[in-house]
Amino acid sequence: MTDKKILIIDGHPVYIHKLEGFLRGLTFQNILLSPSGQEALTVLEAEPPHLVILSGMLPDRDSLELCRDIRTKHPSVKIIVQIGLFTQIPKIEEFMSSGADAVLARKEKDLQPLQEAIQRLINNPSTSLSSYKQTN
Repeated sequence: MTDKKILIIDGHPVYIHKLEGFLRGLTFQNILLSPSGQEALTVLEAEPPHLVILSGMLPDRDSLELCRDIRTKHPSVKIIVQIGLFTQIPKIEEFMSSGADAVLARKEKDLQPLQEAIQRLINNPSTSLSSYKQTN
């Protein structure tokens, strides 16, 4: 069991809990959930995590702005952004330039790329995966 704290920011009520279960299966126990960008900022101030898994679309806030805010206020926090399968390259590059450590296509049936990104970022905190862009 790992003591690393992970914050999931996702407005989809089913997916956020599916992702939580997936992380628990990987032995992460310190998992925080936030269904909105505004709530996430409150959680980040109270309990900064080691890693944030951020949805590329939130119900109340622009995810690019939130990514920038997290990077500015919490520079040591690793950020993985999950985007839609058909997101255009310029949007992916915007997330990377906004501070994301990895940008991955959100594949609900294949979480292997997410697992690999989490393991790389958690095990190598000084490593950025800016060249590790996976969109398919």
